[in-house]
Amino acid sequence: MSCADALVELFGTGPRPVREDVQVTRAQILDTSAWIAFRYDRSEAARRAGCGLGAVLAWDLLDTLMDLPAGLPVPAAALARPARRRVSGAPAGVVRISGGQVIRDLVPAVTPLLAIITAREWAGSLARASRFAPYCRRMVVGPRLTTAAEVLQIAGRLGIGVAVRGGAGAADVLLEPEPVGDWQPTTAWWRFCETIYGHAVTVPT
Repeated sequence: MSCADALVELFGTGPRPVREDVQVTRAQILDTSAWIAFRYDRSEAARRAGCGLGAVLAWDLLDTLMDLPAGLPVPAAALARPARRRVSGAPAGVVRISGGQVIRDLVPAVTPLLAIITAREWAGSLARASRFAPYCRRMVVGPRLTTAAEVLQIAGRLGIGVAVRGGAGAADVLLEPEPVGDWQPTTAWWRFCETIYGHAVTVPT
């Protein structure tokens, strides 16, 4: 079984998850449309649902939260004035402020696993898939290849997986997507996770 097959079944109408801990949503993100396979942090998703908190997309707030350890108190006086202003104005469920201490409760509610671009043509689709390189594995599902060697060479150089559709059935994986190299959490990655969370169709309970 391939890496992609372990997460989703790649059909022409869209991918379907093959594991209970994997979900798939369609998202308009990074100036393109993609299917995203992801895993919920179920406790965080339930916590957010309980306090009515959805996706948190403010760049400056997420940037501030990146410097705060999750679940541990930090003296509010240790934060710069703009950072104190951001956390004090954050939506309910993001942080707790009490006794001069700030505690970050917010953590990413999803982990992106695979971005899937459905293609009518290959060159532009590989370029669109490359936008997801800092965040998760990438796969392009497209029509039968007339110049397979060239497409596979370019995709392999970019670390993008390739699958071809064969009608209504499952697509055939010709090239596996490579893992994200030297991954480190960043504000951009967290915002990507928040965007996926906002697009997700259902929130587990």
